[in-house]
Amino acid sequence: LDAGAGEQRYKKYTNHLKYTSQDFGKYEGGGQFGKTKLGYWDSKKCDIICDITNIPVSDNSYDNIFCTEVFEHLPDPSKALRELSRVLKINGKLLITAPFRCLYHQNPYFFYSGFSKYWYQYFAKENNLVIIDIIPNGNYFQDLAQEVYRISTFGSFPLRIINIVFSFSFFCFLFLLDKIGNNDNPESCWGYHVIFQKKS
Repeated sequence: LDAGAGEQRYKKYTNHLKYTSQDFGKYEGGGQFGKTKLGYWDSKKCDIICDITNIPVSDNSYDNIFCTEVFEHLPDPSKALRELSRVLKINGKLLITAPFRCLYHQNPYFFYSGFSKYWYQYFAKENNLVIIDIIPNGNYFQDLAQEVYRISTFGSFPLRIINIVFSFSFFCFLFLLDKIGNNDNPESCWGYHVIFQKKS
């Protein structure tokens, strides 16, 4: 099950699987990111159109569930995790990716800027799930570097050039700190990839 599949960007990798996509089907794109207007988004072609907290299938239906960059768009992500656990088979695996810190996107369906590893640990216990692995995506310096780079993409052309000139040295400094492997820094990342297994 690809839960919250949107435009099913991962379907092309699942020819060896019995693939089912689910989405709520209401987001249609056209939102703003800075001054950039996002394109049309078509999620109505998914196999199941429903609320992710109420998927119309039996308990223990899927061997594996994939839910990527969806939880920040849900009013009640803990309820969604409960539902995904319900439809997952015993010993089945669930992969969730979500931001640890992110900016507004896919408005107005944006409710959380991120989730800590402790959120997953707490709600795994509540939903009969065992965490197999929590993998950070990026680190503190890479996270800062991403935002420094993002500055250069905003504003008019002359302003972008000024932004690039002033941010380039700091960007290089962050790159060096990351490569040196300075361990005396806050725990931070773009997000976490979390693998759960449903207990018997």
